[in-house]
Amino acid sequence: MAVTFIPNTPEWMADPYTSYRELREQDPIHWSEALGHWVLTRYADVVSVLKDERFSAANRPPQRRWDRPTTMVTADPPDHGRLRKSVRHRFSLTAINAQRPRIQEIVDELLDVAEPPGEMDFVAQLSRPFPRTVMLGLLGVPDPLLSGSLHEATPPKPAAKDSGKGSKLRGVALAPGTAMPGERYFEEALEKHREELTDDLLGELLKAEAGREMSPEEVLDTAVILYAAGQETTAKMIANCLYHLLKNPDQLAALRADPSLLESTTEELLRFEAPAHAITRRATADVALGEETIRKGEKVLCILAAANRDPEVFDDPERLDITRESNPHIAFGTGIHACLGATLARVEIQIAIETMLSRYPKLRLTTDDVEWEGSFIIRGLASLAISLS
Repeated sequence: MAVTFIPNTPEWMADPYTSYRELREQDPIHWSEALGHWVLTRYADVVSVLKDERFSAANRPPQRRWDRPTTMVTADPPDHGRLRKSVRHRFSLTAINAQRPRIQEIVDELLDVAEPPGEMDFVAQLSRPFPRTVMLGLLGVPDPLLSGSLHEATPPKPAAKDSGKGSKLRGVALAPGTAMPGERYFEEALEKHREELTDDLLGELLKAEAGREMSPEEVLDTAVILYAAGQETTAKMIANCLYHLLKNPDQLAALRADPSLLESTTEELLRFEAPAHAITRRATADVALGEETIRKGEKVLCILAAANRDPEVFDDPERLDITRESNPHIAFGTGIHACLGATLARVEIQIAIETMLSRYPKLRLTTDDVEWEGSFIIRGLASLAISLS
């Protein structure tokens, strides 16, 4: 029987990895008629496509405007480098380490306010507000949740078909149900920054605008995508990591016994259950891949989550092992479009986990019955009930 790929069903949402394993073993370069995409599940194929300049990042989710990319996420060279250049130094290891004290303060403040007697919903009370608060501080804007400037994100229109195997995958800017400020909110924030330039991300974007390195529209869209990426993906990442750590008491005990394992624990949790499952690309030329040929104009869905469990690269990939030595995971992508905020995300995960373990020595799950939400682009926990004592 031919293997199929049917994501977003309740069965897939609960366990996508069985589907990924079947594809990787039986049809690793799979054409999905339902999605209008080639689906790649082997590590080598995914990395090859993401590093190949013949595959374009334009016209793929997240994309607020089609056919005219205005953010680094959906732009190809040379525009990609130009758009990334304006803010990349703000996400360097040195810059993020300088933010560690403030990031720690945010975690502590949220726990002080949210902490109920005995139990908490980690998603609602920490993993969602934590990265949002951090990113708002880096951007230099007030919290839209307190200003009444939120609306539900609206998916953009799909790109026009450009090959015989046209894409049927609709671009989704954010995971379903994610609250986003209206565009006007960011326009007003940028106007205030123009009146008095400040030392933050919006200030950096406006410097690039003044130097004619970015257009006003590019500045606006970059501000929006930085906020979105710094909120939704990282929120799910933090909750996913804590869940799997608590679900594996032997690994939790090992980390408690040796706190120096925190860095390798973070990398292993990212490999095992990162929230960003897939990235799309479009072929700009005919490209031979394995025994298939990806024709010019066809779309490719690179399944990062499947690649991160490829036994050709990772020993015993279905097992969580925080002492894993060789761990070249691609939870943040790879190539020129590798996640700009990867260092920030790692620090946020480490601080969240370290704080929870030190603050609550008896921390544990209250149930293994959890609900997953999102899509095959971004997947994470809807809630996470934990006992603090």
